[in-house]
Amino acid sequence: MNEHNLIDQIKDLIFDTENIAWIGSADGKLAMSWEEFSFRFSQLNHDPEEATQELAIDLVIVMKDGTWYERNYQGDWQHKRVPHLAINYRPFTYVSESDSPNGSWPWSTLEELNNCGEVAQ
Repeated sequence: MNEHNLIDQIKDLIFDTENIAWIGSADGKLAMSWEEFSFRFSQLNHDPEEATQELAIDLVIVMKDGTWYERNYQGDWQHKRVPHLAINYRPFTYVSESDSPNGSWPWSTLEELNNCGEVAQ
């Protein structure tokens, strides 16, 4: 078991913790400031390799710019942003690997399945 302090892990992930708006559940029903969270959980150690079992699955770190961090299935933190519609968006034909002539690998993106060129943001 490879234990790490949760607060230290978050500080390594987010260099400027002043930009954290709040930490809590993804639905926003449970929340607290970074200051309260870091004080309350300063002694919490966990194994990042077992984070999906040890930490709440819906724990998010919401930033002041509206982005957030959430954990993936492996327990790694991922920085998420709200998607924006591109100026020159295009419709697509395929949504699964089984119907796309381009998709033959797991976790394909819409762009890969539809063999799209670059779209301007």
